[in-house]
Amino acid sequence: MVDINKPWVVDSRLSERFTVYTRGNAGEVAGMVASPLQQTVISGWRSETAWRQALIDFGAFDDCEFSPDSLDIIGVAHGYIYINLSIQRVFGVRMPGASAELMDRTYLGSSTGAPEYVEQPGDSAPQYAERIGASIGRVMGTTSRPDLEADAQRALELRRARPDYSAMSDHELVAYSNRVNDEYTADFLRKHMLMMYESSIVTGFLDETLGRFDDSTLGVRLMGGWGGVASAAPAIELWRIGRLAAASELVTKEFEVGVDGVLDRLRSRGEVEARSFVEQFDGFIFEYGSRSSQEWDIFPPDWESHPEMVATLVNQFRKLPQDSSPEATGKKVSQGREALLEELRVRLADDAEGWGQLQAAVAALSVWMPARELSKTNFIKALHETRLPLRELGKRFADRGVLESFDDLALLRLDEVSALIDDPSVVSVIAERKEWIAELERREPPFVVVAGDVPSPTTWEQRTGPSALPVAGPGETLSGLGACPGSATGVARVIMDPSEAEELESGEILVAPETDPGWTPLFTTCAGVVVNVGSPLSHAAIVSRELGIPAVLAVEQATKRIKSGTLLTVDGTTGTVTVH
Repeated sequence: MVDINKPWVVDSRLSERFTVYTRGNAGEVAGMVASPLQQTVISGWRSETAWRQALIDFGAFDDCEFSPDSLDIIGVAHGYIYINLSIQRVFGVRMPGASAELMDRTYLGSSTGAPEYVEQPGDSAPQYAERIGASIGRVMGTTSRPDLEADAQRALELRRARPDYSAMSDHELVAYSNRVNDEYTADFLRKHMLMMYESSIVTGFLDETLGRFDDSTLGVRLMGGWGGVASAAPAIELWRIGRLAAASELVTKEFEVGVDGVLDRLRSRGEVEARSFVEQFDGFIFEYGSRSSQEWDIFPPDWESHPEMVATLVNQFRKLPQDSSPEATGKKVSQGREALLEELRVRLADDAEGWGQLQAAVAALSVWMPARELSKTNFIKALHETRLPLRELGKRFADRGVLESFDDLALLRLDEVSALIDDPSVVSVIAERKEWIAELERREPPFVVVAGDVPSPTTWEQRTGPSALPVAGPGETLSGLGACPGSATGVARVIMDPSEAEELESGEILVAPETDPGWTPLFTTCAGVVVNVGSPLSHAAIVSRELGIPAVLAVEQATKRIKSGTLLTVDGTTGTVTVH
């Protein structure tokens, strides 16, 4: 049996200068063990370099503060990716108007267990204030981000120019993947990493401006309903395709026969309705096929590779009532925001400076909330083109009998993949690693770890075991982070993976471990959302606000404390979940 106490293949040495790490935000995009190929293609040095440069470009750090030969910002402990909380705390200390405590709230939410911040020499170095001040001025003065629109066009052209993988040699596939990573993915990732800090300026300024009202619900009520948010677009387009299916008796009958094989059956038909539906469906896959759950994985269940998942979602959408349109619900959020703004304008009638600050904050939100999601979308589209050649290579090795399955390639580092092309014996390491990763993924990693004091994986809680907290009973209220205003009452449906979409009925409350873009369409089919993790600027928060779905995030162990079938009331304004 494999020894899971030893370091995983791509574990990193945790920083001795910045010692505290958290799964906060990391767990949302990298929920499971980082495979060797994932870490050497995506989330290792390539991501670390982009993140360091973003902090330097923002003016908050100098390159000399980071270790030259080990990962500091993105740590890996027994296979699980962690974000360096100490670095984020130092950022908060150096950022005017922020603090280490604010960064704790951003990354930890209501979770506990992190050691208190203790200032170290150099943390509050004054030379960074001027640089960060310049970044603040730039962000608050920005009225559009045409560079991101240009990047979106670059990503589209990259997709259109995708080569015929079948005509490429094994080595050419690896070389093409590396080229796309170097020429597109790395730059898009750097911009997205910088965007995390740029957008935090805006939300921080909003919080400061609203502080005079002594009402903690105002911020979440003002942060959504902007329209044009890239990560909400798939839900809107799926709604349209679902309406197309519902309006066609022919297409409806094929779905009623069963989702399995529905696409093949429709492709085989010659009727105009069938051809029109297939054309729209294929157009969706072309545009949004890069999206998936587990978007940082090397071989995620993306929609292009798994179109049957999209067919399942279309089947769900076609059954929804007309008033469930995501555009209509999003419009209600927008109208609510505008009504609240008018109310605040009246309350600030004698405070021209305060009203001016609030107008500036809201104007900045209208730019930076959509921009944040567009930067992520651009990155994922380029990353998709980086991964697909490696998927093709994995399929070749499986066809040749070298690998049992194409995704076994993920158990090799990138250098080992290149070596495998000429030396099939490299696969000898895969069996142990497969057993190893399975053992690690049976366990829930600690939410916070400290360098030099990472607990043994054998002591971690079993994912399938009982919660350390009791199951919530009638009358109990769970607290989290309100992400989208409004309330909804419905039956809970615990969904651990978006592939289980068929289990979620219209009007139910989705309870999920994390929600990246692969989950987005499910928001439209439910009445409310409860998530184990999340922050005010996490994907789930931004998209729920755009779609007008009441959501509460960072509810500790929600998927274990809430059982499917339990009647809940979700209040996304106050951040509470009440069990009935």
